[in-house]
Order: sequence, then structure tokens, then C-alpha cells
Amino acid sequence: MIFMSNKDGKSNPKALKLEGLENINKKVTIGFKCHPKLKLHLANEAKKSGLTLSEFIETLIQQLETAIQIERTETEKLKQQLIFYENDILLEFFKDHQNQEIKFTTSKGDQTEVTIKEPKDIYTVLINSFKLKK
Repeated sequence: MIFMSNKDGKSNPKALKLEGLENINKKVTIGFKCHPKLKLHLANEAKKSGLTLSEFIETLIQQLETAIQIERTETEKLKQQLIFYENDILLEFFKDHQNQEIKFTTSKGDQTEVTIKEPKDIYTVLINSFKLKK
């Protein structure tokens, strides 16, 4: 078992030393305390799945890790889109026209007006103010 020492140099069996775990190729034990009802629930779900409790919890953690990675990827994608749409030019227009009403003609020829309350309102005005040629 790998333990860390405390300030006095004495071994602290509750403090895990995690260095070196990345070099181990076999499974290691991890433990945690939980409410008995939770353990019973997990054990029943494991049994339904045809897995041991350990295999079931490992599968749940792997699924959580995958979900977290997907969420991080999606979050980064959304951040990049936001940077593209809420760029310096758009934000400067917003700053200059905040709380103003802007009247414009849409690409369909309709007269409309938008009160600029947030940057997306500037985007709405800009994107709808011109007609693309086909």
C-alpha cells in the first residue's frame, strides 16, 4: 500500500500517494463510504446487469468520464461559436447603441424595429438588414 508522510515525517495511512499509478497496468482497489441503501441499490442494479458490484461501479465511472469529456468538448465548441458571433465589432456596435431603438427594413421588405438590450439584438439587426442575391 502506498502512503504519504505528514509534516512530522510520520506515515499517514489515510493520505494516498497517487504518483506512480499511471505506470501500473493492473487494476487497483478504490474504496468509499456510502449509505447502505445506496450500496444495496447499486448491488441490485449490478445483478440486473449481470455484473459484479465492482464491475458495475467501474462501468458507471467510465460512463461518467465519457459524459464529462463530451460535455467539455461541447462547451469548448459553444465558447468558440460565442467568440465568433460576439466579436469585438459586434460588441462595439452594442456598446454604441445599447438601449436604443433601431428601425430597419428586413430582407423581405418589412419595416421593423429592435430595442438593443443585448449583443444578439445587434446581430439580429445586422443579419436581417440585407438581402442575399441568389
